[in-house]
Amino acid sequence: MIDSLSSLAGRVPGSLWDIIDVAIVAFLIYEFLKLIRGTRAAQMALGITLIVALFYVSRLAPLQTVNWLIRNMVGYIVFAGIVLFQADIRRALAHFGRSPFFRRLARDGDDDAIEEIVVAASQLAAQRVGALVVLERAIGLRSHIE
Repeated sequence: MIDSLSSLAGRVPGSLWDIIDVAIVAFLIYEFLKLIRGTRAAQMALGITLIVALFYVSRLAPLQTVNWLIRNMVGYIVFAGIVLFQADIRRALAHFGRSPFFRRLARDGDDDAIEEIVVAASQLAAQRVGALVVLERAIGLRSHIE
């Protein structure tokens, strides 16, 4: 058994770049599945998977009409997916932008902002004026302000 495993490992060509490549793809698939879990995008991903499987079955079996229909509708399906999942795509891109890699590149000005908020709230309290304080965190508020 050990001999067969070692001969199998000797036949598999690979380099460090291949391992890195597979690890990146596996990580992206994992994050994608984690992101869409429990959303309608998960149901659509299942539907798209079924259409892709039907496409490959139609290529293997003599189902020319099904194959032609799927090939000609791919462009429309992609466009419809973008329109239907605009909010999910935006959420995914925002999630990607909040990753630890990009967080290191961002400037950290939290301490100054907290101090300014405390001073402003103290002044408003001293004047007995109420205020609605909205704090922008990971995702911008520009779309909500309008």
